[in-house]
Amino acid sequence: MNRYGHGGGVHRAARECGLPLTGILDFSASINPLGMPPAVLAAAQQGLTEAQHYPEIDAASLTSALAAFHQLPADCLLPGSGSTDLFYLGARMLRPRRALLVTPAFSEYERALAQAGTNIDFFPLRAEDNFQLDLSRLLQCLKPETDLVLLANPGNPTGSGVPPAQIESLARALRERALLAVDEAFIDFCPAASVIERVVDHSNLYVFRSLTKFYAIPGLRAGYLAGPPRGIAPLAEAQPPWPLSTPALAAAVACLGESEFRVATLEAIPRLRQTLAEGLSALGLTVFPSQANYLLARLEGADQSAAALAALLLPQGLLIRDCANFPSLDGRYLRLAVRSAEDNQRLLKALAEAL
Repeated sequence: MNRYGHGGGVHRAARECGLPLTGILDFSASINPLGMPPAVLAAAQQGLTEAQHYPEIDAASLTSALAAFHQLPADCLLPGSGSTDLFYLGARMLRPRRALLVTPAFSEYERALAQAGTNIDFFPLRAEDNFQLDLSRLLQCLKPETDLVLLANPGNPTGSGVPPAQIESLARALRERALLAVDEAFIDFCPAASVIERVVDHSNLYVFRSLTKFYAIPGLRAGYLAGPPRGIAPLAEAQPPWPLSTPALAAAVACLGESEFRVATLEAIPRLRQTLAEGLSALGLTVFPSQANYLLARLEGADQSAAALAALLLPQGLLIRDCANFPSLDGRYLRLAVRSAEDNQRLLKALAEAL
């Protein structure tokens, strides 16, 4: 049983289909199709040779590397074993009374907040608006006791982006009233939209980042949180020791030096995404604009569902993400990762036959 309801279940799919892991094309998890950079793999392998020792107790080398990379004070940064791990730490320590969660959204936000005893309200973005954030409408939905607003930029699963100026306007509007948490797990695919460097200007702004999607290291678990020093300090105190393994730590530091890989990715993804979007539209699906390495699409046939389509594709070794369990979406929506041109064409052919 998959109690979490996430994409990326390649091991389970391989068992069910009787296929080797290499026989699965995973469009359900949005990982950079360029794959892990060789230097990052080499760093992780070197880390394995040092695994006979304990890793850094506080991931200090990654904190220093992140501070230099983002030009931020080190006390504004907290590395962790993936951004999800840091969501749970933040919810547990900050313990907001009431949160407004912009949806559709990654399900672990709600789980982390619920475990912290937070009352949760939802602010659903609308398909007719291409899932764009309406700041004035959001502010009207705040309750007197709301002390946290949480959103993703770009949105997951929508791929829609929020301009940095709009996020800063929201932070200012919430000042002295509520914290603003922004999940930038996929921001490396649209880096100009990031507000991470602005945490020094807003005492209520927290930004979560992931290294696993863009650098294709989801199995190593590496991410970090940026925020005001007085907010980061108690989280760092509460974090258990050895937050990253030695191989993960080495790989994470190596990721920051991959400037050529970043350029290559930012050249490839928009082209691959556009071709996939055009192919899906030609099959009759409604495809929503995306700034990330995935597309949200909606089936328009009266008798079509994403779950049924996923079941048809699974025996062929193709995994897609049924989005029915995302708040404010229904069974017609699916999320598809942008993969290589060859993989995308295989998916489009299979979809044409299934539909």
